[in-house]
Amino acid sequence: MAYKRTALALGHKAEPPRAVAADGSSRKILRALLAFSVDKPRHSAESLADQIGLPLSSTYRYIGILREAELIDEDGRGSFVLAPRVIGLAQAARAGTDLASIARPHMKRAAQEAGETVILVRRSGDRAVCIERVESSSRIRLTFEVGTALPLHRGAGPKLLLAHLPAEECDTVLDDALARDPALAGQRKSLQRELAVIREQGWSESRGEITPHVYSAAVGIRDANGVVAAVSFVAPAFRMPKASQIKLREHLQQTAVDITRAYAAVTF
Repeated sequence: MAYKRTALALGHKAEPPRAVAADGSSRKILRALLAFSVDKPRHSAESLADQIGLPLSSTYRYIGILREAELIDEDGRGSFVLAPRVIGLAQAARAGTDLASIARPHMKRAAQEAGETVILVRRSGDRAVCIERVESSSRIRLTFEVGTALPLHRGAGPKLLLAHLPAEECDTVLDDALARDPALAGQRKSLQRELAVIREQGWSESRGEITPHVYSAAVGIRDANGVVAAVSFVAPAFRMPKASQIKLREHLQQTAVDITRAYAAVTF
C-alpha cells in the first residue's frame, strides 16, 4: 500500500513492482539471446555476463531460462550456442517480413547496375539485423550473411536507423552502448552531431567502421510512421573514389524510393 500511495502522490499511475522487475528481466534475456551472431556463434557464461552486464550467478539464471525454452544449448565444450529451434524462428521471421521480398528485385537491379553488394537492415532491439542481401557479381566482392546483427552506432545502415529513432530512444541506445564499451564516451558528442547530419541529408556513410577497408552508404526505407529499414551498398574502399561514392549514393537513393513506393502499395 505504501508503494501505491507514493505513486499517486507523484501523479503517476501505480504499477506493481513485480511488473517492472519482469520487464527488466525480459530485456536481459533478450540481450543474452541477441549476443549470438555469425561473428560470435558461441559464448561462455562469462562472455554472456559481460553482454548482459550482470554478475555470473545471475547470468546462469537467464541461461537456464533460455535452455528451458530450447533457444540455446551447450556445445559440450563449456560454451553455449543457439539451438536448432532458432532456425525455425528465423525462417518464420523471414517469411513474415514482406519488406524483404518486396525489396529484393529492386536490390537485385541496384547490385547489377552498380556492381556492388546491396543489403537491407532493420532494427531489432539495440541491433540492426540484415534481413536481405544481393551480392555483387564482381570477382572481388563483399559477402554479408542474412541474420547478421550489428550495433546501431557503427556502420552506415545501423547509424541511419539510429538517427531516425526518437531522441529519448536514441539516447538509451547510446547509454547501453557506452555501458558495454566505455571507450565510446569520447566519441558520443561527435556521433550525435553525425546523427543530426544524417537526419538532415537523408543518407549515411561509413569507412571501415565494421570491416577494415570497406566503404558503405545507406538510405532509409519509409512507411507511414517514418524510417523502418535501411538499404545499403557495401564495397571495397579501393573501388570507391569520391566520384564513385556520389554515383553509388544516387543509385541507392533511387532504389530506396522504389522500395518505399512498392512497400507503400501493400502496407498503407
